[in-house]
Amino acid sequence: MWRIQSRLDSSRWMEHTDNGWTADAETRLIVLDQAGHPQPMTPTGPHYTPTGADDPFCLYLIGMGVIPAPEPSGTLPNAPGSLPDRADSPGTVY
Repeated sequence: MWRIQSRLDSSRWMEHTDNGWTADAETRLIVLDQAGHPQPMTPTGPHYTPTGADDPFCLYLIGMGVIPAPEPSGTLPNAPGSLPDRADSPGTVY
């Protein structure tokens, strides 16, 4: 389980558990729009291509990018350790 809480705005947060994820209304709309799409791992890349709309690492990247002054806690998802054989396979970092 992990949680991202804004240090500037207590109403902005996102949480992921074994049962899925939840967030405040504003964050939820943004996450629903971006989930399942490649996300930058840093402001200039590389990008991570998720394995699906509920990919925990992708959700974490979105939360860290949209929640102001994010402060993560809990057991954070791991970044992929190596590149897959094909550039277009899920979980690809490019």
